Amino acid sequence: MAFAIYYEATRKEPLTEQERTISKEISKKYCSEYPFKQKVEDFGIYENSKEQDDIIFSGSTKLPRNSPKTLFEAANYWLKCLTEITHLLTNAAWNVTFDDVDLIFDLDEGWRFPTGEEYEKQK
Repeated sequence: MAFAIYYEATRKEPLTEQERTISKEISKKYCSEYPFKQKVEDFGIYENSKEQDDIIFSGSTKLPRNSPKTLFEAANYWLKCLTEITHLLTNAAWNVTFDDVDLIFDLDEGWRFPTGEEYEKQK
């Protein structure tokens, strides 16, 4: 069983070329600086997401599953990447999940896993 983070941003205004370029640069930076031994795949950005139902950005990233510690360290690493992109794409509505768990965006922390109480409210 593989775990993954899925992300999608929507807004009425399309992605600008500058936003597209910078989001790819952020992704490349995180991919090249990936600090863990096992990487299942790079930070994935779907190219065909533009112009569909106001979707301006979407993708997914599979995570290593060799140990729970590595899984969550890698997940948090990729969430830092996604946080930078979230700050770049202003006025977008985001849907980010770790498989079927909705992740939380905190202005101070960025993307994070829900606390136990937040997770129970999702059920």
